Amino acid sequence: MLANHWCASVDATIQLRTGCNPLEKHGPQAVVVHVDAWAPVEAVANPHDIRQVVDYEVIFLAIRKLEQNAHCECLESSILEVLDAVFGIPIVTTAFISMQKPHVYNGQGTPAISLSMTREQWLKAKA
Repeated sequence: MLANHWCASVDATIQLRTGCNPLEKHGPQAVVVHVDAWAPVEAVANPHDIRQVVDYEVIFLAIRKLEQNAHCECLESSILEVLDAVFGIPIVTTAFISMQKPHVYNGQGTPAISLSMTREQWLKAKA
């Protein structure tokens, strides 16, 4: 948790086709997605206008867009797509994204992956 930052969180469950594991070759499966996007308090001119803080809809739509991608190969690439959208929000300085597949091992195990990056780290990684 960052001090003196707004944190917008979005949770969603989507149907995602991934192909990293033989158990997943049968078609789309439920994936639980959690996104936190942090923005510095002092960068917000009007904290009463949520769109000036962090626009939840941009994050939600980026998550839902993953369902339309029939070529998703893994959660890692999906996280990177969402991260790109989150850092498309100019005020966001840090982001955390996690994805988990609650049904892959029939409740006996939950594969999950997460990534936390600053805007500077993201820009460096994309260069």
